[in-house]
Amino acid sequence: MVIAAVLSGIGVLGLVLVLTGGNSVRDFIKDKYKFVGTERVEGAGKDSLLYASDKPPSQTAADIADARKPADRRVTESGVFLRYQDDVVSVVPQSEGSRVIVDDEEGGYRRNYLFVGGFWGTFSGRGQSFRGGGPGSGK
Repeated sequence: MVIAAVLSGIGVLGLVLVLTGGNSVRDFIKDKYKFVGTERVEGAGKDSLLYASDKPPSQTAADIADARKPADRRVTESGVFLRYQDDVVSVVPQSEGSRVIVDDEEGGYRRNYLFVGGFWGTFSGRGQSFRGGGPGSGK
């Protein structure tokens, strides 16, 4: 009976941890990197959160992605862009290390359109699912 009770308790604890998913990518970044301020993205609902990392963008993005698996990732010469269900994390170079920018989905897409436009749609699907065409096509 004691063993069954202990195993049940461990199972319930494991289920709670799985369902709560630990902390969010925002919480992970807040705990790991130095907060340096906020920035407004034109047309976005919320301000971006800015952090600093002493590591290069590729390593910083890998650390974040290892801790909180992104739904999608885009790597360009300008930085690494991680897409989550409600957030976009941009990791770009700065003079020493990286700048980590946390946006909600809308703000991140607006900020990074040159890098993610045509590759990312909304979280529910890719941006390339409809290509349009000339008159009469796609209807």
